[in-house]
Amino acid sequence: MAGIAARFRLAGAGLLLGIGFAPSGSDIVPITGNNWSGNMIALRFDGDLPTARRAVFERAATRWDGVVQTAFDPVTFEGETLTGVRIDVSVRPLDGTDGVLGQAGPTVLRPDTELPVAGIMEFDQADVQNLEAGGRFEDVVLHEMAHVLGFGTLWDRKGLITGAGTMDPRFVGTASRREFAALDPDGEQAVPVANTGGPGTREGHWRELVFGNELMTGFLSGEVRPLSRLTLASFEDLGYPVDYAAADPFDLPEFRDLAKMGITEAVRICDLCRMGRTDPVVLN
Repeated sequence: MAGIAARFRLAGAGLLLGIGFAPSGSDIVPITGNNWSGNMIALRFDGDLPTARRAVFERAATRWDGVVQTAFDPVTFEGETLTGVRIDVSVRPLDGTDGVLGQAGPTVLRPDTELPVAGIMEFDQADVQNLEAGGRFEDVVLHEMAHVLGFGTLWDRKGLITGAGTMDPRFVGTASRREFAALDPDGEQAVPVANTGGPGTREGHWRELVFGNELMTGFLSGEVRPLSRLTLASFEDLGYPVDYAAADPFDLPEFRDLAKMGITEAVRICDLCRMGRTDPVVLN
């Protein structure tokens, strides 16, 4: 099977994050390792993944479990009964240092809500070591797990983007418009999304020059990366119940603050491309 996913690449001093496509069924290496289960998210680990790295994914899943809350009707997939989403997690050699870091996204959707029932998170061993050394791996995992849940990967499918292909694409979900208006009462209510870069970044993240260091822009900038009410609202617009009390404090940065974060057009542009994969499969 195949599915839309987030593909991400290391570039210079920064980490560019993007939307690409999950591998086809013939490309996926089966995972038969240890499992972890939370309220909504279940992780199925590659058996070779060390305990310390598993803990990073478990912390990310615990965070999203506390944010995105659901009690979907159970469905059966690959012999398992799932009420949330199962994510296959692996860290293995891919293309070496400073290449494609990995990919993450939904692979199978529920027939009723078209929200994910299964997804993947796959990282390159060499690049993960560099991210760990730089203290960025936790935020990358948290960011990419959001793509598995549908952030950026299911927006178009759900009809939540307007102005696609223009210089001013916007996210039009009702809850997100409300939260953006709270951040910027004088601005347009439709939320600005990434308008530069290839399909890997464009229209799958919040716009960097507006939202700065928010976790779900296409570039991990700043020293902290808050998970804002706006991002939670985007999940409500996808169809999840969310707990806004779990959001981090966040205000729109001033232009001078963006400059301090090192945010420029150069670091935001991503050359990631769609790999000719199909959309996620809807479970029968």
